[in-house]
Amino acid sequence: MTDSQKKLRITARTGYEPHFSWSYLHPKNWGIWLGIFVLLLLAFVPFRLRDKMAEKLARALTKKIGKPRIRAEINLKLCFPDWTAEQRDKVIEEMFVTVAQVMLGIGEIAIRSKKHLQKRSEFIGLEHIKQAKAEGHNIILMVPHGWAIDASGIILHTHGMPMTSMYNPHRNPLVDWLWTLARQRFGGKMHARQNGIKPFLAHIKQGQMGYYLPDEDFGAEQSVFVDFFATYKATLPGLNKMAKLAKAVVIPMFPRYNAKNGKYEMEIRPPMQLSDDPEQSARAMNEEIEYFVTPTPEQYVWILQLLRTRKDGEDIYPD
Repeated sequence: MTDSQKKLRITARTGYEPHFSWSYLHPKNWGIWLGIFVLLLLAFVPFRLRDKMAEKLARALTKKIGKPRIRAEINLKLCFPDWTAEQRDKVIEEMFVTVAQVMLGIGEIAIRSKKHLQKRSEFIGLEHIKQAKAEGHNIILMVPHGWAIDASGIILHTHGMPMTSMYNPHRNPLVDWLWTLARQRFGGKMHARQNGIKPFLAHIKQGQMGYYLPDEDFGAEQSVFVDFFATYKATLPGLNKMAKLAKAVVIPMFPRYNAKNGKYEMEIRPPMQLSDDPEQSARAMNEEIEYFVTPTPEQYVWILQLLRTRKDGEDIYPD
């Protein structure tokens, strides 16, 4: 049994909580600590200078990135079959620029003040959340995988909107512990997926906004096949049931990093009208993703195995 398998087995039995360990100071982790130190220094570099550095780095390395680039190409070919190779290449290159800008700005998100982060953020459609709260509703934010997803979650905390979310623990426990501290530093609570959905729903009932990511592929047994752009996708159908259990409305939101104005933008849509029919509910989620992603495809995490589960069992991604 591998270490990761042992970890999953333990967390499923006892519950997983990131924690400090003296082993994190072992020399094998010094490279991680050095990287963190660099990111913390970059937190105080003016964002325009840092973004230019990130863009140059990304454009120099984008052709050398292997499997993630291949996965992005496969996803874009299936989702946008009418695009030319040049269109796909442009989106992928701009996507990696966005990745670099967000990643080099992680230190800023992790340690800068509430006031600073609020200046770096902008809401589009915040009135939908305010109205839902005024009406006494619990809220689940349905948030597709944009590159700015973590930064936006932390920024929402600074505006008095604590989040609770489920996540897959990082394979490195030191990174997992540090990033969980950053995510929770203004409130809210992160729940490892291995601990089940009940803790997540309990915190929503207590008034924290659920931060739900709808677009991962969890296989055919747990999913239904519904349209996704020009193809189809194995999509989890349980959002309507989750909302009922949490007594919540579901509000779509998409995070973007706009390098032109140096803002983390959060576009928020009206609450979803979800059907009790699993396929209609799943399709409604995908329609929201299409709405958000189509005008700014470079903001979406195309490197995920979004379309891994195929009806014919074909494996479309390289090993």
